[in-house]
Amino acid sequence: HARGGFRLVIGNPPWVRLHNIPPASRVALRSAFRVYREAGWEPALDARSSGFGTQIDLAALFVERSIGLAAPATSSGDGGCIALLLPAKLWRSLSGGAVRRLVDEECALRRLEDWSEAPCSFDAAVYPSILIATRGAARGGETIVAVRRRSLDVTWPAYHGNLRLDEADSTSPWLLLPPDARRAFDHLRAHGRSLGESALGRVTLGVKCGCNDAFVVDAVGAQGELARIEYRGRAGSLEWSMLRPLLRGDSVAAWRVPPSRRSIIWTHADGGAPLTSLPSEAARWLAPWRRRLRARADLRGTGVWWALFRTEAADCSRSRVVWSDFGRRPRAALLGAGDNTVPLNSCYVVPCDDNVDALTLTTLLNSPVAAAWLNAVAEPARGGWHRYLAWTVTLLPLPRDWPRAREILAPLAERALLGDAPTDDELHDAACAAYRLRRCDMAPLVAWCG
Repeated sequence: HARGGFRLVIGNPPWVRLHNIPPASRVALRSAFRVYREAGWEPALDARSSGFGTQIDLAALFVERSIGLAAPATSSGDGGCIALLLPAKLWRSLSGGAVRRLVDEECALRRLEDWSEAPCSFDAAVYPSILIATRGAARGGETIVAVRRRSLDVTWPAYHGNLRLDEADSTSPWLLLPPDARRAFDHLRAHGRSLGESALGRVTLGVKCGCNDAFVVDAVGAQGELARIEYRGRAGSLEWSMLRPLLRGDSVAAWRVPPSRRSIIWTHADGGAPLTSLPSEAARWLAPWRRRLRARADLRGTGVWWALFRTEAADCSRSRVVWSDFGRRPRAALLGAGDNTVPLNSCYVVPCDDNVDALTLTTLLNSPVAAAWLNAVAEPARGGWHRYLAWTVTLLPLPRDWPRAREILAPLAERALLGDAPTDDELHDAACAAYRLRRCDMAPLVAWCG
């Protein structure tokens, strides 16, 4: 083009996490692309240790390249238009912060379509969106937002800045909520303080093995003073002291952890440090995995090849609220003080000094109100599922009058733990009461995201 760019750039770039690209190529890409060099969104909360902010997708680099190829705006007209099929996670994830800032600074966003919950049109499990923007045009104009679901196709006008979770931060996630649902979302936010700003414990990721096949076993019986264990066709015995109950994210149910014989070989002392040596049966069971365990990157050169990682989530000295990282809605269970169940890294955990706080938070996370609010923020997954990561749940507003919320919500968790689980209607009404909101205040958000 005579003005140094194209009138239209259209494409379906590859969707690839950069850790799947050779290290030498990553170095070259980092030097060439701003969205790779710049940090993702960093919420002003203590939830940034997950590392997800650095997991930029290759598709974001194609957005930058497409903007660079489009013709710049002139005094006589708008610049070139880009129209791209992109992963929907770019608009909500931590790592998408840099590309969101780039679009904000370089383009006018004309249309954004979210197809992550639409009938699947691809062979692979993907969560697509469509971005249409013009380069260099005056920002602040109207954006058309469209969301396609299996039986629903909704379109509404919005202003680009109003899409942001934090209107003043161009890197913050975009919330694709119809106006009435967005008002309800903001209304709840105004009636609470985030979990990350509360006095409750910090959200932590569950324990990481780096090789589940070595540490995960089924305790199938007793053999004298030893436990009989099996896993994937292999059988043996183990010291009872080396076994602790295991919890995976896909096994988390609301309120209480279901009984299971699945266990983890726990190779750490009560203080959290790895054992200085292994008992004979544990050493025999783990020996075939020694080479692979030594190769785990998290060891960082230490000689304790049987160590586990991120073990703070297994501390059972306090009550713990635990939920799965993946689902249609949060499923929160309570592990009481003294329950030595070990949540794996497909779970997240909040330790609470006060058991009533733990009961209250468990009830709140299991409520339709919290589910709808979190689903508006959480990264999308296939079939209407979401990823309830640490940073996502850390943003959840807790009722400002927490003592009153405890009086309303904790008894419902106590009921559930005794086998009388409250209904969704009861949980909805109780959550609204805890926030001092009416049911109708939250109805648009629950209807859209619940």
